[in-house]
Amino acid sequence: MNEVNEVPVPDGFFRTHRWSILLGVLAALILMDGFDDRVEIADQVALWGLSFLFLGVVGATERNTALRLVMAVPVIAWFILISMSEFLDVKVDGSLSGLAAILLFGSMIISFRQLFTPVHSEYERLSSGIFGYLLMAMLWGLIYWRIEIMNPGSFNLPEDVGSQRAPFVYFSMITMTTVGYGEITPAASLPRILTGMQAIVGTMFVAIFIGRIVGRLK
Repeated sequence: MNEVNEVPVPDGFFRTHRWSILLGVLAALILMDGFDDRVEIADQVALWGLSFLFLGVVGATERNTALRLVMAVPVIAWFILISMSEFLDVKVDGSLSGLAAILLFGSMIISFRQLFTPVHSEYERLSSGIFGYLLMAMLWGLIYWRIEIMNPGSFNLPEDVGSQRAPFVYFSMITMTTVGYGEITPAASLPRILTGMQAIVGTMFVAIFIGRIVGRLK
């Protein structure tokens, strides 16, 4: 029987259930994306929700580590850009997208580390793995969305898909799970290569994740 490494339960509700809380926030943000074409303030709510998600990841990172400092710097830059956009009406869409990709990647790495480090609860390890998996889908979806904006026609899209981000997050999810319904398909070389890589990475992650969790619970 494998011994499960545990660490003392930290004080405070957030420290105890940090990854479960972050997973809930992320799931709500993904659902919110589906209403960006129907609810006028959905985009703003999602943007600020993403801001607090990044802040929560910094709080969930182990204290007194370089990783926490490295993650905190782009989070501060993110809040500065958000403030410039909201209060000074400065156009920072491109910079925000690039910084969001960096923060999503960093958050994903931090969540994946929980699969290999001691935790106080195996449920938190499970939550962090699912959280990272959904972040991976969001990151790839953001990349697909920016590719289509910069090079229109990179994807074969339904007629009702305009410049919304949600369809590309959806496409990312079904690509990563290798479902592939076919209503959105890559039409250029770069997105084709990226979708192939995502399918491979998504499949490998599921295999590693399930093996790791089952192995820890034996």
